[in-house]
Amino acid sequence: MSMAPKRVKPKPRKSWHSQERIRSGIPGLDDMLQGGFVKDSTVALQGGAGAAKTLMSLQYLYHGAKECGEPGAILSFSEGETAIYNHGKMFGWDFPALAAKKQFAVIKYSPSEIVKIMAEGGGIIRDTIESLGVRRLVIDSISTYELFFENRYHATESTLDLLDMLKEWNVTTLITSEVHVKPNGDSKGHIEFLTDGVIHLYLLRTSTKRYRAIEIIKMRDTDHSSDIKLFDITKKGLVIPDELGIRAKD
Repeated sequence: MSMAPKRVKPKPRKSWHSQERIRSGIPGLDDMLQGGFVKDSTVALQGGAGAAKTLMSLQYLYHGAKECGEPGAILSFSEGETAIYNHGKMFGWDFPALAAKKQFAVIKYSPSEIVKIMAEGGGIIRDTIESLGVRRLVIDSISTYELFFENRYHATESTLDLLDMLKEWNVTTLITSEVHVKPNGDSKGHIEFLTDGVIHLYLLRTSTKRYRAIEIIKMRDTDHSSDIKLFDITKKGLVIPDELGIRAKD
């Protein structure tokens, strides 16, 4: 008998004019998103190594807890609490202080443990989300999670079950995905078909230097920007200036 959680019937969607928004905490991104992420949506951040997926996710969580009063949590399959705290410290983000105030939590489990927890209805993950009143969640990374499964079919089924469970918890979730993406090509992942939104983070190279850029591929219920924009990593995190393309810095 299957132990998979019961699928949630999708709620009727509102017009994008009336959707409640969750501000990203990334300067310049909300202008591209019609004010922010749609509340309770799931958004995939796709990009290769060094594209700043985890950094963007942590900035989203810190801004929510510190500036918006929206507690956050990260479900990590690779990095533990110490590593995540150290990442934040580089940008002046005091995650330990937020954790002490019950505004932030690191949830670290192996993929096999998560499958068992899901079969039990969410277990300790659900308890953490409910006890802290978590409104923002990050899953880092779904690619690591899917490596646990013997084939793509089972990986997709389990990922879909996980996304269904998120809908029950009323959290706005960023899911990082290790996929090599290019501005002039399509990604080869499948998470984009399962989530409400997809953002590509590029690590581009010219003859003399590498640049980072961002593009919104899909965002349901949102009249989003179709521009590809450079972004910078500063002492305070990611910033997306107004200029377009890599020519602005060549």
